[in-house]
Amino acid sequence: MQRRILVVDDEPAVRFGLRHFFEANGVEVVEARTCREARELFRGYRPDLVLLDYRLADGTAMDVLPEMRALDPSVPVLVLTAHVSIDAAIQVIKQGAEHFLPKPVELPTLWVMVERLLEAQQTRRQQQAQAASRAEELNPFLGGSRAIRELEATARRVLDSDSPVLIQGETGSGKGVLARWLHLNGPRGGGPLVQLNCAGLLPQFLETELFGHERGAFTSAVNRKQGLLEVAHRGTVFLDEIGDMDLQVQPKLLKVLEEKRFRRLGEVEDRSVDVRLIAATHHDLAESVRTHRFRCDLYFRISTLPLHLPALRERPEDIPVIARDLLARLSRELGRPGLALTPQAEAALRAYPWPGNLRELRNVLERAVLLSSTSTLRLDDLRFNHAMARALSASPPESKAPVSEAAELDLTLQEVERRHIERVLAAEGGHVERAARRLGIPRSSLYQKLKSLGLSSKV
Repeated sequence: MQRRILVVDDEPAVRFGLRHFFEANGVEVVEARTCREARELFRGYRPDLVLLDYRLADGTAMDVLPEMRALDPSVPVLVLTAHVSIDAAIQVIKQGAEHFLPKPVELPTLWVMVERLLEAQQTRRQQQAQAASRAEELNPFLGGSRAIRELEATARRVLDSDSPVLIQGETGSGKGVLARWLHLNGPRGGGPLVQLNCAGLLPQFLETELFGHERGAFTSAVNRKQGLLEVAHRGTVFLDEIGDMDLQVQPKLLKVLEEKRFRRLGEVEDRSVDVRLIAATHHDLAESVRTHRFRCDLYFRISTLPLHLPALRERPEDIPVIARDLLARLSRELGRPGLALTPQAEAALRAYPWPGNLRELRNVLERAVLLSSTSTLRLDDLRFNHAMARALSASPPESKAPVSEAAELDLTLQEVERRHIERVLAAEGGHVERAARRLGIPRSSLYQKLKSLGLSSKV
C-alpha cells in the first residue's frame, strides 16, 4: 500500500527535490507552501508523515504542530530548518515533533529516518485499530456446520489479496460482519474501513458520497466535500447492496477498480486512491446482468473472489452456538450479564426457519432480554413475535413434563403421526412443500393429512 508524505516548504526547489526523491522510493508526496495549506491538506489527506519547514510565509512550525497533534497524534512530524536554534528545537520537540533537522539534509540519511518512522507508525496504527475493534468484533464463523467451515477456509485464502471480494447472501445473514472480519484480519486492518449502503440512493447523492464534490458542482454544493473513497485511502471500502447501485454510477466505480483513479464532481483533474473493495448483495447479480440491471463488466470485476454466506436455516446446528454468543453480548450491553437459555428455548430457536437470519435472531433475543424478568430465558420469553409463535405453536410448553417412553406407548398411531407432522412443520416454518420432502411423502398426501388432522400451515 502506497504511503503518503506531506512536504511543507515555501521553497519550490526544496519541494521539487523532496518530491522527486520520495516518489522514486515509492512514496506519494503532497505539497504545501504555507501554514494554511498545511492545515487543509493535513485534515483532508491525513498523511503518514509530515516534513515541515520551521519558517513559512505565514507563520512557523509552532503554529501548526499543535493542530496536527490534536487531529492525529500518530502521524510523525519532522521539522527542517536552515536557522538552527537550540531553543526552537526544544520547543518543537515539546510540541510533539519527532526530530528537528538542520538544512541541508542528506537525503539517504533522511530516508533511513523516514522509512523507520513510517514502518513504526503503520505497525502502531494497525495494532491500535485491531485492539480497539476485536473487543466488539463478531465472529462470522460461529458454529461447526460444513457450510460455515468451508466459508471460513475460503475467506482465509483471500485475506491477503487486494482483489475485490463479492459477498452474497440473504438479507440479515451477516455480510457486514464478514466484510469487517476480512478488513481487520487482512493487511489493511490498520487502515480505515468505510461503509456505504447503495440501496435506494439517487445517482447524484451516491456519486457525491463516493467521490465527493467541489464547491458549486451543483446547486446545493455550497462547500467542498471529501468522498468516501478518499477517506478510505489505504483501507477498505465496503459497498453493501451493490446490486441496487444505479447504472449511471457503475462505470465510474469500474474506473476506480481498474485505474485506481476517480474525479470529484465538478473537478477537472483525476485523483489517485488505493482502496480494496468488498461488495455485498442479496440479489442474484448474474440474473441482474442478464436483465440489464447490472453492468456485465463491473460484475466480472467485483466477483473475482466470491463468498457465499449460508442462511441460518441451511445450518440449523449452528443456531444454538450463535444464539448463546449473541445473548452474552446483549446481556452485557443491556446490563443483565449472565443470562442463559433453557434447552427448550434453544431447541425452539433451532427449529424456527429465521427468514430474517442473524438480524432477526438478534432482534428476538434483544427483546427477550428486555422483557424477561428471570435469569434464564424460556420458550415463553420468545413468543412475543407472532410469526415465531405460529411457527412454534406445536412445541410442547416447558411447564409440562416430557412424555415418558411408557406414556408414548399409550398414544394412538394417529396421535403419534400428528405430533411428528407438527414438529416437522414447525422446523420448516409451516411450509408444506419442504415439510413433505422431509417426511418423504407427496405434497398432496400431506395436504390430505393436514385436513384430516385439523392442522393449518403456510402454503
